[in-house]
Amino acid sequence: LSFGNQIRGGDAGLRARAAARRRKGFVVTAEPDAAFPVPRLRGVSGPVPFDESRERLKKLHAYRPKLRAVGAREYATYETAYRDCAQRVFDKPEATRAADLFALCLDHPKELVRIAAAIASLPLTTGPQQNLQVLVNGLKSQDELERSLAATGLARTYPDHPALKRLSRGKTAPRERPPRQTVMLVHGTWASDQPWYQPGGDFFSFTKGLRPDLYGAADFFRWSGGWSDGARLAGATTLKQWVDDHNESGLDLIGHSHGANVMLKATELGLTVGKAVLLSCPVHVDKYFPNFANVQSVHAVRVHMDLVVLADGGGQRFSHPNIQEITLPVWFDHSASHDPQCWIDHRVAQKIGL
Repeated sequence: LSFGNQIRGGDAGLRARAAARRRKGFVVTAEPDAAFPVPRLRGVSGPVPFDESRERLKKLHAYRPKLRAVGAREYATYETAYRDCAQRVFDKPEATRAADLFALCLDHPKELVRIAAAIASLPLTTGPQQNLQVLVNGLKSQDELERSLAATGLARTYPDHPALKRLSRGKTAPRERPPRQTVMLVHGTWASDQPWYQPGGDFFSFTKGLRPDLYGAADFFRWSGGWSDGARLAGATTLKQWVDDHNESGLDLIGHSHGANVMLKATELGLTVGKAVLLSCPVHVDKYFPNFANVQSVHAVRVHMDLVVLADGGGQRFSHPNIQEITLPVWFDHSASHDPQCWIDHRVAQKIGL
């Protein structure tokens, strides 16, 4: 994913958009090299002939594309090829060698690896059918990280793909008249139907134990969960209206992924918030940034080198004195930030004063 991001032009566009909004320096786009030393590729100034990679792999390793996942028995045959292909990139980090690695890993037996390879190589190939099939299949995964990564990669290139539509269909339930509450959870992209943030879900129940005033009536806030700026703006507008209708101004809000950006956009629209807790938030400071006049405090909880944020093209974390960054000692897992056990193990609630 990191190699794929480099081939697409790296973080220059993200930084330029931040600078255009006078927010230069407010975003950190990558982890320190010492923490995860991904080489900087050479030869990425133009298109990489991804489709030529299969011919090189054929000569180097007698490799034949399977156009499907390699089975367990076949894996032993190709294990040397996977290792050698990766080593070649690290020994001589050239874009063409990275493309060879992508091509090989499209058939990898591990679905997470196939999804990452499909995302990284999608802009390079003239025949994206296998890439799309890998990503569409990934939407059905039982693993939340694989499912989220596949959806983000697919949406970034094909935001209107029909396979994504069933993931963004959440609706707000009819309004009830519950007692006043002071904290609420906000789901992220394609998560409106996920149980973790809803009454009875694991993170909801955990948060309820910390904050008995967690909002849990049947008309709890939902937004579409669509992957687009328009969907997030609509979500932010709806969130502000929901708060106004419920007379809940000043809520503490805890939002995951782009749900956190829905919260930030709502503060720009005039929503008044107590604590804003951002979980695994993709950082796009040119579009989503807190209006500090409308929020008491901002806390960002995240993991190292979040794979979904890499696929999204966002920054990994904020760099602003008014935003407290809490980086868990966890790598890659986008959903770890709403894992109750992670919160317990790393005393997250105590650190943010929840």
